[in-house]
Amino acid sequence: MQLARQPRLMDYSGADPKEQRKVAEHNAMAQRVADHLNTLIANDPAPMQHYLWHGIARDLGLTTDKVESAVMYGGHNGITIGVTDEGRRAVAR
Repeated sequence: MQLARQPRLMDYSGADPKEQRKVAEHNAMAQRVADHLNTLIANDPAPMQHYLWHGIARDLGLTTDKVESAVMYGGHNGITIGVTDEGRRAVAR
């Protein structure tokens, strides 16, 4: 698993404006979640970090399902990340 966390983006190449808007909204939300998670990682000195979807959802005013859909490599309830000093510096950039 790499740091910084990257969002799980949707792709749509069709012409339907409704679908284009839906994908754009998801991708903006996913980027917001990834940015928030990266900030949490960078500011926590612990080498092993645990984040629950409901906590991130509460922080950002989203549903837990939306947060879970936005993050790659997480589990059903959240994500556990091992963070080295080098990884923390990479996330902080």
